[in-house]
Amino acid sequence: MMRRRSLLAAASCLPVAAIAQTARPVRILVPFPGGGTMDLVARLFAPTIGQQLGAPIVIDNRPGGGTVIATQEAARSAPDGTTLLMASNSFTINPFIQRNLPYDGERDFAPLAHVAVLPHMLVVHPSVGARDLAGLVAASKRRPGGLSYATYGTGTSNHLSTELLKARTGGDFTHVPYRGSGQWLPDLLEGRVHMVLGILAEVVPPVREGRLTPIAVAHAGRVAAAPEVPSFAELGMADFASNSWFGFFTNAAVPEAQRARLEAAVRAPLEQPAVRARFGELWIEPTGQDAAAFGNFLRNERAQYAEAVRLAGLQPQ
Repeated sequence: MMRRRSLLAAASCLPVAAIAQTARPVRILVPFPGGGTMDLVARLFAPTIGQQLGAPIVIDNRPGGGTVIATQEAARSAPDGTTLLMASNSFTINPFIQRNLPYDGERDFAPLAHVAVLPHMLVVHPSVGARDLAGLVAASKRRPGGLSYATYGTGTSNHLSTELLKARTGGDFTHVPYRGSGQWLPDLLEGRVHMVLGILAEVVPPVREGRLTPIAVAHAGRVAAAPEVPSFAELGMADFASNSWFGFFTNAAVPEAQRARLEAAVRAPLEQPAVRARFGELWIEPTGQDAAAFGNFLRNERAQYAEAVRLAGLQPQ
């Protein structure tokens, strides 16, 4: 914990120390509290982004509203290239589960780059008795009431992804929403809830200890953190993915030439050995998609989440 705090403190100081004070600051809006994974990535990226732009970088944490507060702030920002939004899955989920959003994600924002993904792994409590996907589906049908699955909350990425999994496999899975892994992980380890699609950093350690059984990684391929665990693609579900992703956006009214400069700046940190090494320690997969590829990714995400929200029976609130 102390090592992580030291890293965060050092990262937050580097941009200002390294860049001339006369340049206008560039703000990175982060819709989560300090200390979380997105905040850590933003602070790891900040020194290189500042060097690329020749400006000090300010990390502005604006949690709340299911990420709406920070996103609204970014949508209302001046289109001068001095405000960036770091966003994740909720950027494409919120339009389907929240009424009257104070912004339009497609109209008001220009995607810059998809920079990282935290793949999810499907794990189950050993009491379920399943060691593969077919066995898990069969166990869910044998057990009265089926199997319960934990999530980070209603409408989150692993909730909607598990609903897609349920529809595509015919499994009998029942949703149990939590407010974070700090709540669901103890219940999962004790068998009070049966399964979860969780990020690698949360589920791989208990898998290695034999306290959870891995089923599959919801990623394009196997992951270095658990190379023995198959991907869903290997199990015949090539179009199934579940993850937590991070990407950068700016105001859509920022001129195209300036957006290109911002895109290059936010992709540059992925070339830094220290950033890639830290990603490896946290089991984060670097992506580095450019603006065009990120735009295609977002279109696919919206289509997938629209289907998942329908399957989950969610109504906008």
